[in-house]
Amino acid sequence: MKMSDVEEPDPRHRAKMLKLGSRQCRYIVSDDLRSAVCCGAPTREGSSWCDWHRKRVFVPTYGKGHRDALVSEANPS
Repeated sequence: MKMSDVEEPDPRHRAKMLKLGSRQCRYIVSDDLRSAVCCGAPTREGSSWCDWHRKRVFVPTYGKGHRDALVSEANPS
């Protein structure tokens, strides 16, 4: 799945980290880490991130060739 296949989360979901409920994205979107504001969008079961942020932070390790292909896809020239 490419980033273009996933819709960017709505900013209206955002919440301070300590106010998040279960299955809300914990990706920090604020610059001030002392009052961390997280994405807050819905997540899949067992994930700390929504699909959008999971694509940005998670790179599976299947082997060097596969990882290089994923990095190239994430950073097109």
